Amino acid sequence: MLSFFIMFLIVGGILAFVLDNVKTAMTVIVLASIAWAFAFGPWAILTFIELILGFTLVNKLKSES
Repeated sequence: MLSFFIMFLIVGGILAFVLDNVKTAMTVIVLASIAWAFAFGPWAILTFIELILGFTLVNKLKSES
């Protein structure tokens, strides 16, 4: 489970670098979480939180520098 946590933090961070528009990034994150729900069910909620956390951390670091 730790590997999924790290993986989705990294994916969220990559989304922050690739997508400048926050609204578009949130749409991608929600769609990825819905797709993940079909494979792993309720674990998609945790996936959503991990993606948001990674996106927010990298976006915050980008704005400070």
